[in-house]
Amino acid sequence: MDIEILKSYPLCHRCFGRLYAKLLHTSNYERGRSIKMTKAIELESKLYDLKERSGGVERLKWGDVEEEIKKIKEELSYLYRSGLTEIRAIEGLEVDSSKCPWCKGIFQEKNLEKILEKTLKLLSEYEYDTFLVGTLLPKSIKKFEERIKTPYMESIKQEFNRTMGKLLIEKTSKTVERENPDIVILINPYKKKVKLQITPVYIKGRYRKLVRGIPQTRWPCGYCKGKGCEKCNFTGKKYTTSVEEIIAGPFMEAFKGKSEAFHGAGREDIDVRMLGDGRPFVLEIKEPKVRKVNLEEIGEKINKSGMVEVLNLEYGTRKDIISFKNKPHKKTYLALVECEEEVSDKELSELEKKLENLTVYQRTPQRVSHRRADLVRIRKVYKAWTERIDPKRFKLKVYCDGGLYIKELISGDDGRTSPSVSKILNKRCVCKELDVLKVHDE
Repeated sequence: MDIEILKSYPLCHRCFGRLYAKLLHTSNYERGRSIKMTKAIELESKLYDLKERSGGVERLKWGDVEEEIKKIKEELSYLYRSGLTEIRAIEGLEVDSSKCPWCKGIFQEKNLEKILEKTLKLLSEYEYDTFLVGTLLPKSIKKFEERIKTPYMESIKQEFNRTMGKLLIEKTSKTVERENPDIVILINPYKKKVKLQITPVYIKGRYRKLVRGIPQTRWPCGYCKGKGCEKCNFTGKKYTTSVEEIIAGPFMEAFKGKSEAFHGAGREDIDVRMLGDGRPFVLEIKEPKVRKVNLEEIGEKINKSGMVEVLNLEYGTRKDIISFKNKPHKKTYLALVECEEEVSDKELSELEKKLENLTVYQRTPQRVSHRRADLVRIRKVYKAWTERIDPKRFKLKVYCDGGLYIKELISGDDGRTSPSVSKILNKRCVCKELDVLKVHDE
């Protein structure tokens, strides 16, 4: 053991033991005190022997002995000043464990009690089962650790995490969870500051949009950017409500969240319904004070809106968002097509054949070009079915890649989408109504 470090830094027993944390299965305090004691016994025994020999007949020069005694006492003084007051050969030096340059007394009982009290007060507002302590170190302490680092050392934050974790388990009977805790408790023990990082609650399910005219997510007013003005009747919104608001409202009330984020597996236009078994979504409730509610009851409340229905509600994780955001889903649409001229049964039959396994080149539609990059997207139609309504109108069901703009597939969008229904029929056609029948996320 090299006690030279104690010459520059009077590390307390706990901090000195932390330098060798990986070597012996005991507490840092016991390890540090034991190492210091061993060294002190070695030095005191040398000192004793030298004094004994200096009074004998050995051929030693008194100056050499005196120098050796001085060196040993100096090394003992480093140990004494670092808190090993059991040393007999040294007395009268100042010892103050709070002046340890590494821990600065953060493990003292009064300091731990104060931090624990602050933490419990903050936690009292939240429902949780699991937690994790994270220690925030000042830059000066991080730099100090770099200077004194040994191959066997652990950072002081690891020990503080353990210490505070044990105290919190004792006081709350909650469980430490490293992978996905309900709450992360971030503590700066040097400044006695505590803040909580609340893990969001994720609710996943599917939604059906039963009416036209509402967007998927909250749409801020274009004039005031959500602040509220005469144009939006001071609501801050372009549209009165949205799928997001209809679903999130009851959940926010139940979970007592601070804010929310709505994540859908794609989105439909405002004038498009989402039917069938619905579109997958994940609702993220941020900083919830309640973590467990009856999802079925909330679902029933949402379904009474008459505009949106939810189904298959269950608790999810952040991975559910990543899963469907990164994976394109094929879709089945049903469109009401109106043509400028009459369409024959033969033409509809030919249309079905030509649309099957058709590769479509689609430049960003004019209607969304102000908010989407001007690109040419390549998508595929796999299957199409037609059903006549009258001479100029028919239903068109399309099974295709996600991201294909169906309205433009029908109209051609002035040649920006090719081929198109209008081009195949050689008639000007438009989409009058559109529904999403299925999102194929199996």
